[in-house]
Amino acid sequence: MPIAHVVLAAAALVGWSDITIQASRGDRGFSASHPYVVAIDRPSPRTLETLKRYDLERRYRKDPEHTLLSLEKFARAQPSAELVYALAELSWIDAGRNERWHKAVAMGRYLDAVAYAHDYLFDPELANGRGPTDPRYRLACELYNAALERVIRSAQESGPITPQGNIKLKVGEKDQELNVVVRSTSWKPTDVHKLLPCSDFEIYGLATSRNQYGLGVPLVAVRESDPKATEKAPGEKFYPPEMAFPLTAFIAPNSRLRDPTEDVNQTRQCTLQLVDPIAYQFATEQIAFETDLTTPLAYMWSRTDLEKFRWSGLMRPEAALERANLLLIRPYEPGKIPVVMVHGLISSPLAWIPMLDELQRDPAIRERYQFLLFMYPTGVPLPIAAATLRDSLTQAKALYNPDGRDPAFDHMVLLGHSMGGLLSHCMTVSSGDELWQLNSDQSFDDILGPPDVLAQLRRLLFFEPEPFVKRVVFLATPHRGSDLGKNLIGRVSTSFISDPDYIHKLLSQLVKDNPDAFNRKFRRFPTSIETLATDSPILTAILDMKPATDVAYHSIIGSIRPDDRRQTTDGVVPYRSSHLDGVASEKIVRSDHGVQKDPLAIREVRRILHEHLGLKSPNPRDDAPIAAAGEDPGLPAIPANEVSTPR
Repeated sequence: MPIAHVVLAAAALVGWSDITIQASRGDRGFSASHPYVVAIDRPSPRTLETLKRYDLERRYRKDPEHTLLSLEKFARAQPSAELVYALAELSWIDAGRNERWHKAVAMGRYLDAVAYAHDYLFDPELANGRGPTDPRYRLACELYNAALERVIRSAQESGPITPQGNIKLKVGEKDQELNVVVRSTSWKPTDVHKLLPCSDFEIYGLATSRNQYGLGVPLVAVRESDPKATEKAPGEKFYPPEMAFPLTAFIAPNSRLRDPTEDVNQTRQCTLQLVDPIAYQFATEQIAFETDLTTPLAYMWSRTDLEKFRWSGLMRPEAALERANLLLIRPYEPGKIPVVMVHGLISSPLAWIPMLDELQRDPAIRERYQFLLFMYPTGVPLPIAAATLRDSLTQAKALYNPDGRDPAFDHMVLLGHSMGGLLSHCMTVSSGDELWQLNSDQSFDDILGPPDVLAQLRRLLFFEPEPFVKRVVFLATPHRGSDLGKNLIGRVSTSFISDPDYIHKLLSQLVKDNPDAFNRKFRRFPTSIETLATDSPILTAILDMKPATDVAYHSIIGSIRPDDRRQTTDGVVPYRSSHLDGVASEKIVRSDHGVQKDPLAIREVRRILHEHLGLKSPNPRDDAPIAAAGEDPGLPAIPANEVSTPR
């Protein structure tokens, strides 16, 4: 089998997520985001009825501008929902007519459309004339959003929008400054280096239809690290070079309905508020913030080199080892429980995007949890990868909870997919001398060697449970290995993985200093793929290690077809390998090895996170173990609240 075919087969088996993002062409993205409003290029029948009622229909055909002024006078004299909606709609239409040749006039009309739509939706004295079932109610939201996005796009033509600064706009013949502020977020104004409308992008591989519809313009906010900076804040080490996060733009313009002395020709006073939808939920009885969590997430990871890192991390792990790190997707927030997501073989943090995208939509999870992604080169031997994860978690502890005053940190949850589940397992067990005895029958204390060499070996082979980890979710984890490690794919892939040079030197030094303690062939650790063999001594040793008594374990297992659970497989890991006795819960879902992106698996993780908070799941059916398709419902359910030693 050609090497390229082997590589592609391996890639298919590990369950990658195919997620792409591309820029929308022209105005296509805007039109797709606001299809109903874009189609409004003439007064609707109900607005025409309003014009007729005030004897303005004929005048509107000949002189739209002065007709709008007349309608504004009627609205100020006796405000009504009917009049105010008509003003919002007609302002939008007039703005579109002037967009090409009279941009300053169009800007004023767009601001009017935003303001009158806002009056229609929120003015308490108009409540009797509007209702959420009225088609104009939803159209008012659409008019507000589309007109505000036009204002933002026009403002960006003059330069980037800077938080805590001002935007200079040309409105008619007048200049106007629009204040910009960032509200209700852990991000600082200086973190926002550029703002991009979400409608500028088209996403493939993620369901954007799950976005929350409401009021405001979803934006991608981008934070760029300065590679030339000599001094960085402590938390910078966990920041990707370029971070993208969601903000929703919202303004509340001053109303002209209640101030008869105000000149309608004066520019409106308003502030552009950039609100973090993760941290702040704006809602009335019917309206919430328009929210797009998906596009910023896809944009952020499309700007990385993680596609290449999948392979460089497998084939040349030592060169990529210095990049191993925890990655924050937003500033660390004390009081929120960390959830660390650990990817599997031939993979990267990209594998978690579908689950991350879905979990962030849950209000309780959004309020109580924060997500960190662990990135590591998957070609390194398992003891090295596990030690790297342990070091990263310890560094996070030293930075974010050095004195133990934040109890949320000490309730950390680990989500581990495939080999990532093995690394996560190692964070919760006491190694004893299980790993050491795989290589020598002598006590480690009797081994001779340079102190630094012995210290490195002790770091890799001897460890205790991390006390702040309280729950681990295994997803398609090969606790007893996989045939992938022995078949052709495993053999060919292993032959192309370069051993870390420093490990070779370390072990060679030990064999030289202790000729009777080791087999002379002991010059290397098994590669990650070799470790996943069904007869792997390392996996057996991990299963024999003593787990912490206060850690809850959960298993989510993929099955590609209905079968006796003892015979089923996800195509890579059979049930007999991914099953652990005594876990708090086990769930089988119809999925291949990429179980971390399966909707039922994501729902199960969501249930587990609610359980971790002591909350009931939002879906009552999720509170009890559910038999997946093909799973025997007659088998006894594993209690969801039982915590015992896995074996």
